[in-house]
Amino acid sequence: MSLTWVLVADSSKARFFSLASRTEPMQEMEGMVHSEGRMRDQDETSDRQGGLAGGHGEGGHAFEAPTEPKQHEAEVFAKQIADKLEHGRVDHAYNKLVLVAPPAFLGTLRHTLNEHIQELVSHSLDKNLVEESEAEIRGHIF
Repeated sequence: MSLTWVLVADSSKARFFSLASRTEPMQEMEGMVHSEGRMRDQDETSDRQGGLAGGHGEGGHAFEAPTEPKQHEAEVFAKQIADKLEHGRVDHAYNKLVLVAPPAFLGTLRHTLNEHIQELVSHSLDKNLVEESEAEIRGHIF
């Protein structure tokens, strides 16, 4: 039987759905939350200011600090999602994958997926639908 996983995510939240066929509703399985991805830019900058002298390493620039932590947290969360997808792939829990995420996070996520998972991606959509209902998400996919 063909089973599709639908991942709907942004840099701080991920929702996983299973889809047995286009005619049946998607079943929400579980979610993941990455609270660090919701940090405000001001919080991120102030958290880093104490370590600017020695925290950037060689070639670091202080003007990069406001965006660097946010991108780093997005990469950390994307890696956590990729690990979950890899476990599902190894366990044969799905054989097709649909990715739905805002454009920047979708790119980050794609870079973390190994070639085996990438081969299972049947469709991707660059929209932020993580807070939408199952029916709304489904309407955008099909």
